[in-house]
Amino acid sequence: MKTISDIRVYRSCVDNTDGNSLPEDFNNSRLNRVIHRIVMKLREKAFSFGEFDHLYINLTTCAVQNGFAPAKRSADKYHPWFRYYDAEVSKSLFDSLETEQSIPSIVEIVEQMLLKFFSSPRFDAEAIHACFFEATSLGEKMLVKFKEKRSNEVTATVYLRYLDSGLYEPLLMVCGSDDKLIFEKQLPKSIVLDAFGEIRIAKKRVTILPRRNSYSKERKPMVFTI
Repeated sequence: MKTISDIRVYRSCVDNTDGNSLPEDFNNSRLNRVIHRIVMKLREKAFSFGEFDHLYINLTTCAVQNGFAPAKRSADKYHPWFRYYDAEVSKSLFDSLETEQSIPSIVEIVEQMLLKFFSSPRFDAEAIHACFFEATSLGEKMLVKFKEKRSNEVTATVYLRYLDSGLYEPLLMVCGSDDKLIFEKQLPKSIVLDAFGEIRIAKKRVTILPRRNSYSKERKPMVFTI
């Protein structure tokens, strides 16, 4: 079972089948931010699609049985981590996908897709709806637990907000064994999260090491005295 990584929304006015052109992206940056926050909250709760972790939803004016269905397009054997699912939409919604007014309808389609095909006893309809509600109602105020490290004395947690600017706003919170907050620090905003790898806890000190990749090899650890 793979934890969710991404949901992307595309459009197409031809059948989403082998031999036809792939669904195309469209420009709605606010929608992308909303969907990203939903994915962040679902990931925090360990939601899964099962054997893949990227869901590509194709909004189409073509007929789709029962309105929502897995696409009749073969899985990519070289990229098995994503699947296409189709959602039939009206011509009026299709023509307005790049507008702000279309966002509530698209978000509703995404939620219904998850409820119909990916609800389970482990992550039921109520849990899915709660994630959507929190992400859409709180917007950039929503906090998501990103990384956590526990010791016998303290718990250090990095939370994220995803801002309308497209930047992440990290927050470090350290609580004692009684769950009482003993340290809080707003961390620098960033468009990527390479600065946040392993968390280490020592006596009166929390260290956040950068991720181990070529992009962050020059980064220095962040060290906080608590």
